[in-house]
Amino acid sequence: MKWRSGEVVKWPSQHLTLVKTNAICSIDRIHQLALTRLVGLVVVFALSLGHWATGPLPEVCAAGLPSLFRGVVVADSPQGVAVVSIEDYSQAFLAGLRPEDVVVQVDGRPVSTIDEFAALSQQMKGQAVRTNLVVLRNGQPRALELHLYSYPLLKTWNLAFIPDDEIRFVEPSAALDYWSRMGRGFESANQLDHALEAWLNALHNEPTNVGVAVHICELLAQLARQSLAVHQLAQAVKALQREIIMLQRLFDYSLTDDQLQSVKRQLQETVTTLKSVRQGSLEK
Repeated sequence: MKWRSGEVVKWPSQHLTLVKTNAICSIDRIHQLALTRLVGLVVVFALSLGHWATGPLPEVCAAGLPSLFRGVVVADSPQGVAVVSIEDYSQAFLAGLRPEDVVVQVDGRPVSTIDEFAALSQQMKGQAVRTNLVVLRNGQPRALELHLYSYPLLKTWNLAFIPDDEIRFVEPSAALDYWSRMGRGFESANQLDHALEAWLNALHNEPTNVGVAVHICELLAQLARQSLAVHQLAQAVKALQREIIMLQRLFDYSLTDDQLQSVKRQLQETVTTLKSVRQGSLEK
């Protein structure tokens, strides 16, 4: 919906009147600006409760941690451990590792044989989510960082999430359908943590699906309110931070009226809960 200069626009069922002085403007953008103010309120109240992280957020993890080197085939070489082949679009491939690279250092420790490489790989499996490599490529050293996080979610939503890649799908739409059904099932059982993981896996496979992203924001808001209700402030604020990180990216997309209203409702409910918790902490 668009309107022209001088036209008065009211937010439905709200006492909010906007008079545009510029030539033409999208009502979606005005709604998004209003929602951004609500996001600011969430941040202010969360900061007043403490626990707001200033560094990187702890990652959201799927069931188990796979090997950082899954899909990599290596062999001994005179200079170190040579990469013979690598699975396309594996985490190592996405990090920039390529066939004919020679690995000479893993996590700051030198490696010169397959046995040393295999021992380090086994030590890290299930424990490490990231590591640094030094490889020789055409005789020249190159530093690489491997991690288990979803590249699509990092790039699109700035969210650190370790996807469940045990089940592979040829078509992203099939993965979306599978993980969406899993998410709805967990929600019906009120297992919101598992539901969140399922929906994040769905978004990992279709990272620009705005409907899924909005639903994840709703789940994060629900998880935050649940944690606030039992005074688990650190967990609540982590969920809120993830929600706000996603909302900041979500506002770059064109949202339907229903999606905007959903985001607005979730934010308003969260602000109300934060106010209540803050008031309770001040009265103690």
